[in-house]
Parts: sequence; C-alpha cells; structure tokens
Amino acid sequence: MKEPTIQNFLSFEQEHKCNQITVEGMHVWTLYRYEIHNAIKKQYYGTKGGSGNGEAPFTKKELLTMALNALKPFTYKNVDVLFVGNGRRTKNIDTGIYEDIYCDEVAKQYNSVILEHPENHGHMQPNGMDNVYFTDRVAFKTNLAVKLSKKFNTKTRRRRTAQVTEALSPIFEAIKIEFGTDVAAAMIPEVVDRMYYIDITKKFCGKILDKAKPKLIIEICYYAMESYAMSMLAHERNIPVAEYSHGFAFPTHTPMQYNPKDHLNELPDYELIYSKTQLPIVHLPDNIKMLTVGFPFFEKQRDHYKSLYPRQEKTICFISTLNEGEEISKVAAKVAEQIGDEYRVIYKLHPFEFASYKEKYPWTNTDKLEVIANNGEHIFRYLAESAIVVSARTASVWEGIGFGCDTILLNFGDTAVNMEYFIKEKHVPLVDTAEQVIELIRSGGAGHVDPDGMFEPDAMRNITSFINQFL
Repeated sequence: MKEPTIQNFLSFEQEHKCNQITVEGMHVWTLYRYEIHNAIKKQYYGTKGGSGNGEAPFTKKELLTMALNALKPFTYKNVDVLFVGNGRRTKNIDTGIYEDIYCDEVAKQYNSVILEHPENHGHMQPNGMDNVYFTDRVAFKTNLAVKLSKKFNTKTRRRRTAQVTEALSPIFEAIKIEFGTDVAAAMIPEVVDRMYYIDITKKFCGKILDKAKPKLIIEICYYAMESYAMSMLAHERNIPVAEYSHGFAFPTHTPMQYNPKDHLNELPDYELIYSKTQLPIVHLPDNIKMLTVGFPFFEKQRDHYKSLYPRQEKTICFISTLNEGEEISKVAAKVAEQIGDEYRVIYKLHPFEFASYKEKYPWTNTDKLEVIANNGEHIFRYLAESAIVVSARTASVWEGIGFGCDTILLNFGDTAVNMEYFIKEKHVPLVDTAEQVIELIRSGGAGHVDPDGMFEPDAMRNITSFINQFL
C-alpha cells in the first residue's frame, strides 16, 4: 500500500491513463481529479474535510435572487478580453468598494467583460465596475438540474451513472489496491453531478461566446466550472486561453500538478504566474506555456501600506492557518510571554478563526500578544509594520517576503514539503519550538529572501504586454 502523495498520485494517473478516460466527450477523471485525490487523502490519513463537494445547499431566498439575476440578458458584444472571475471580492477599507483583486484593474484597460459566478451564493456589492455580468443563470440551472436528476432518478442520470461506473470502476478498484482506500461509492455520483455542471455550463458559455467573440479568454481559476467549459469551447473555436494565477501554488496542490503529456482541452494554453519561484513548483502539461507576470494588486497595495505604516524593527507577525492554527498560536503565545516586553508580537488569525479562537486558543488571552481577530485592517498593514513573519504553509509567507520581512517557518503539518523551495533554496529556517523562534529573533537568524523575487516587477506592464499580442 502506498501513501497518496502527489508523486504517487501522478504515477497512478500515468499508469492507468486516467486523464484519457472520456464519457460523453468529457474527460471525467480530469474534471474531478482534485476532489478524488482529496477523498483518497481524507480516507487514508483520517483527516477532516469533505471531498470538495461540501458547499451548503441554496436557500429558497438565494434561489429566488439567482433566478432574478438570471433574467438579465448578456449584452456585451465583440469584446477584446473575456475574464472568467472566481466570484471573490475583497472590501477596500478606504473606498468601501468590493474589488476583484485579479480582474478589475486589468479589465479597466480593455474593452472587456468579467463573468462573475456567485460566491457563497451571492455577489459582493458595490463593485465599482460597469462590465461585470453575473452568471447566476447557469448556477441556477445546474443546481436545479442536479437536484431534479437525483430526485426523479432521470433517464439521463441513470445512463450517465452506468457509463461512469463502467469507465471508472476499474480505476477505483486499482485505488483500493494502491492506496488502500475505497472511495467509489462517494465519488461516482459526484462525478455524474460534475458532468451535469459541465454540460449545462458549456451550453451557457457557448451562447456568451457567440455574442462576446473575445480575442482572448483569461480565467482566474482554470478548474472552476465556467473555466473548464470556456477552455473546452475556446479550443473548439481557436480562442487562446490563459489562467492568471489566483495565488501561490504549493507542490501538493493537485490542480497544479500533472504529468507532462496530459494534453487536455479542459486546460488553458497559458499559465500566468507571479514569479519565477513558482517555476520549480507548478508542473502543468508541457503544452501549457508558463509566463511570469507579477501581481498588479500586490504592487499597488504594498506601496500604499508601506507609505502609511513604516516598518517597526521589533514587530513580529505570526500568521495563523486553518490546519495548523492551534500549534502556531501556542508558539506565538509562548514567544509573546517571554519577549513581549521587548517586542511587539502580533497574531493574525485566519478569518474562519475569528469567532472561535477564544475557546479554541485560550492561551492567546494575554496582554503581551496582540491578536487580530477582525478584517478592520488588511493583513498588508501588519506585513508593512513587521520585521519578521512567522508561520507555516501559507501564501502569506510569500506576501510577507514581498514586503521585505524576514521569515521563520514552523514545522507543523506539511510545511516541510510545501515550503521546501524556501527551506532548501533560500535557506529559510524551519523550527519546532518557541525557544528556537526566540533564538532566531535575537540572533538575527530569520531567513531573508529578495523581496523582488516574490512578484515579478512591473506587473501591469507585463500583463498588458501579454494581452496586447492577441489584439
């Protein structure tokens, strides 16, 4: 029996030609491989969390709102660039506008439209944009179609279930032998659900492309339903497609790891990444061109926050993560207790910890530890003020380095694997205890990495230069 590491998973896929399996013209394994790998790992390691399909059901009010949004026609014709957003918007504390930090500023430079899927069953407004189209119609139709197919066990659902069972049962049997996990019963109906989502979304997106006729499609998350559908359609219509990274990838993140020859029409033609630090980490099929472009939002916000909040050489910022929060918080509290009279020690909670940290992490209740348990200030403020960032596996480490912070990594969870680049290539220290953290703080031993290496400079110029070649 093997451990379901990303390397073993990729070897399994290659041996069994998983990404070549098609049902009704869809690469059904490809479209659900992330969730399948998560389900295998969950069962193997006995960890919490679903397979990736655990979103709360829509309420009647949410469905009504979606239905009303769905009545709005798509009016954008002959655009240069079509952006497939991920629906997430962040409130700008200064303006009150909810910003798509990936699309908005770039989209303003072009005759463009942003497709916005409902995030958490809705949309954050005001968004300050006049070219955003809510795709509630397809969200409504797919949600309804899946529910009805299950309730009435429709002919189409029975047919697809039989086809998926025939195609994937040998693979799931091999998974039992290889990894010792039995995920077939849970995964087969979810793969069938995914077929409904892709089929309906592709028809919807086809009608959008008929009107929009973009010269380029930019996706923020290639493995979202609308992005999968757009990539499939774009390859049929000879429209170039790029994914613009929505964060830093980790080497264990399944969607960013493929075997080189997995050439798939569900994937983009280009992958736009923040910096060269991602090149040894992201392994997409070899027909996808990787380009480093940077992140305009980060550049702008870094300049803004550094001008407002000068660095304090004796400020240490611990950044919590969902999986390792308990261990990180204990180290932060101990460090604060021992050197909090001399240093300002910040503990920035993950937003999902705000409501529960007092009960879960009672040891953080000390005057020497400054716990940030709200979104009143952006994390960039604390990165601007800090000299050292201490955390585990989180993209905020990249951002902290981008702000010029020195770094200490905590050896919790899978940090040693996912932050291997920094540990081995950049000599960032990986430690286990509060005492080791204090020693590194006092001795100046925290790791220093070139801030400009985290985000390619002149990001807006880089991205617009990429786009302009297609116009």
